[in-house]
Amino acid sequence: MNKIIKDQLNKVRSVKLNFDDHTTHIDIPKTEEVIPLALVEGQVYVIELEDFILNPLQNSTLASNWNSGKIPKYKRYQVEFIQKMSNMYKFNGVALDNNQPIYSENWFGWFPEEGFKVISLLKQ
Repeated sequence: MNKIIKDQLNKVRSVKLNFDDHTTHIDIPKTEEVIPLALVEGQVYVIELEDFILNPLQNSTLASNWNSGKIPKYKRYQVEFIQKMSNMYKFNGVALDNNQPIYSENWFGWFPEEGFKVISLLKQ
């Protein structure tokens, strides 16, 4: 593979690409999901939480150590990305039910990178 092409492909953050030095054909998947590494502080996203976040194990330290004992109640949230620390992401936002905000169900706290996926970017 040409060095310039390889360098440019390594810069892609919106989808995961599988290639090596011998690749001659690359399928680029169409997706609405944004890879968490591409999150930008201050931008607003819709995220979907993984089940282990909503139903943590009894010995989970996420709620007790990172989130002041809070456990999210909803699968989807509209959030502003605040900060990243190692593989932890801090968000501020509200729950979504049928894509409608539930302002009484706010969230301010942390999720691990593998604990959520970004569904869409709402504001740049």
